[in-house]
Amino acid sequence: MNVAILHWAFPPVIGGVESHLAMLGPELAKNNCRVSLLTGSCEGAQEEEWYEGMHVKRTPLMDLNSLSPAKIAGQAREIREEIERFIDQVRPDVIHAHNMHYFSPVHAGILSGIRRAREIPLVLTAHNVWADDDETWKEMNRMAHIWDMVIAVSDYIKHELSRAGYDEKKIVTVHHGIDLKRFNPAKDLHREEIKLKYPQFEGRRVIFHPARMSLDKGCHISVKAIDLIRKEFPDVLLVLAGTGKTVDWGSHQQRHVQKILGLVDELGLAENVFTRFFAWEEMPLVYKAAEFCVYPSCFEEPFGLVMLESLASEKPIVVSRAGGMPEIIKHGVNGFVVEMASENDLAENCLRLLRNPEMCRQMGRRGRIMVEKFWTKEIMTRNTLDVYKKAVLKTGRAAGRGKRDVTVIFR
Repeated sequence: MNVAILHWAFPPVIGGVESHLAMLGPELAKNNCRVSLLTGSCEGAQEEEWYEGMHVKRTPLMDLNSLSPAKIAGQAREIREEIERFIDQVRPDVIHAHNMHYFSPVHAGILSGIRRAREIPLVLTAHNVWADDDETWKEMNRMAHIWDMVIAVSDYIKHELSRAGYDEKKIVTVHHGIDLKRFNPAKDLHREEIKLKYPQFEGRRVIFHPARMSLDKGCHISVKAIDLIRKEFPDVLLVLAGTGKTVDWGSHQQRHVQKILGLVDELGLAENVFTRFFAWEEMPLVYKAAEFCVYPSCFEEPFGLVMLESLASEKPIVVSRAGGMPEIIKHGVNGFVVEMASENDLAENCLRLLRNPEMCRQMGRRGRIMVEKFWTKEIMTRNTLDVYKKAVLKTGRAAGRGKRDVTVIFR
């Protein structure tokens, strides 16, 4: 099966969708698929490359960090030509778009035209939903019919898409999966590497907040919680990540970063908060260095891939009762679920883990077992391929061509 994937960014840009694609694409390639990705340009990245069996083509016409709505409207013809050229080169059996149900009606409209002209089924993975009163969201919801199948990354997203007017019969929940070889428990050799690479962590009670630095991701709540925690554990160290190379539609992140860093200064937490950009390749080691993780999102988090990264590393995680996160984190089993925007609730549950290291380790081990059973990249890929087959068969019937050959070999 030939698969064309489209998304706004790919590593070295960091983010949940980007990490997801870095797993899904190569795993599809292992399962008898020819996979090509059209994505945004990134400084220092080649225009074309091969990534673990997946062909990657980058173009500024897919780069949300450099495109504004006005630029998109002004370059609509160039965008159409770029996408059509990519599709004609790949000759896909299915087009799989990620988060093309927001940001740009132009890009989605082009895919709709390709769907009609070439009779290639369109699959959307919705990694997010947006506010009901958002004008772009309302405009894009009027295009809900263009997708042959829709993958929701959580039951929460499935419910919200259905509420927004998407045909529930077309929506399938496929939870993210994780690479168990990339994210795994710390061993002695890792501890030595941590000492060499991050000497600042030595002798500290490390708590890792792995999401990009933003108010949406609750980094300010983590900082406020650390101010409470340090009264009992003065050696606690909060590690914040993701200060660069993220998709930043509207250029909001740097303002968020400055507010968070200003809060660190205001509370006198310079000795208790460590901030830096961790490259995508570094993240597994940082998880290994932490006792546990926190992810107190302050919006309805659609899924939160970092939950699986943490659990696969045998680290429990404390999350907000937000969006799809309670579908994965079970309170007192593999982590804790706390009230949104409550630094007191977050601090209280972090203290439970700091006071009880053995309980923390047990919860981490349970988390790893749960990931192995439910949320591996192999399970995610099989479920995704099932959606492709449904979309292809559906389109074949609609076009009067009968069933296509959609045989896929699972390895």
